[in-house]
Amino acid sequence: MGRGSGKDIVNVPFDVEVKARAGFQPLAYIKQLKARTSISGELGFGVLRLNSQGEDAAEYCAIMRLADLLPLLILKYGHITIQPTEADIDRCTACGSYMIQRCLTCQPMITNAQDAILVKKSNTDGTIDQ
Repeated sequence: MGRGSGKDIVNVPFDVEVKARAGFQPLAYIKQLKARTSISGELGFGVLRLNSQGEDAAEYCAIMRLADLLPLLILKYGHITIQPTEADIDRCTACGSYMIQRCLTCQPMITNAQDAILVKKSNTDGTIDQ
């Protein structure tokens, strides 16, 4: 983890801003990340370690722009062709993740992760290209 200006977690293909504060200032985090990622083109998100949360990073919260989250959701759930109901939600017998139709957690990676997180916005109409 780093300190000062720049990424807080280095050697990863995205930009992570870690905050350990009692005060919650999400707009400040998003502005800080947007300023950096508009130059780098990396996916940015903030990680929040809340008071009394301890050292288990898996329990920390994350914050990111919806425009950055939606392409990730499409990668995970874009295969769904129907409006799922509760009956369609199942647990994977291999890894235990919740799934709809097929498990995308434990299947072999069929795409380059670097390509999957690079999302560029069209300058003309604001749509997201993958």
